[in-house]
Amino acid sequence: MSYIIAGRLNELPPHVQTDLGAYRYDVFVRRLGWTIAGHSLDEHAEWDEFDGPSTIHVVALDDAREICGYARLLPTTGPYLLRDVFAHLLGSSPAPQSPAVWEMSRFAASRRRRSATEREPLGMAFFPSVLTVAASLGATRVVGVMTPSIERLYRRSGIALHRLGNAMPGAGGSLSACSIDLPRLAFAPLGLKQCAACLAMH
Repeated sequence: MSYIIAGRLNELPPHVQTDLGAYRYDVFVRRLGWTIAGHSLDEHAEWDEFDGPSTIHVVALDDAREICGYARLLPTTGPYLLRDVFAHLLGSSPAPQSPAVWEMSRFAASRRRRSATEREPLGMAFFPSVLTVAASLGATRVVGVMTPSIERLYRRSGIALHRLGNAMPGAGGSLSACSIDLPRLAFAPLGLKQCAACLAMH
């Protein structure tokens, strides 16, 4: 990836605002087959009710300024997926509600452009930058809903996940709620110092 930008939707560059909904639609609706509850003004753009004024969008751009990675960060002091849609994954535990806890959702990392005719996987290279943005917003912990395959991928990458409840059946497979603590040492296995990424905050 060439660089990372992060901010509220209306703070992002105009071309990123235009392309982001289409990128999310391509990844989550067309490729993964999700049925998205909520709203979208464009049938080929994916947005939902959690894309509000407090939402932080983290976007990876390649050398051609095309989107090659994305994640959404939501403060748990307002509406967020785990509390409002997937609270059953928490069991008897209360949903986090703290300015120091943020939710990550819609994580996607596609193939980045290596040349005019060739692309290479972005993979987990984007993930540390998302955690860095979360930490810069005051997060000491990130929570999210994930599938077993994503859990395994994160653990293989050296990320210390903590289950917040038991895995339960969901659309397309089982789902679980997990958290990631963000002390300075959590960034070491990912090869990135806390808040040291080259980020353009808007």
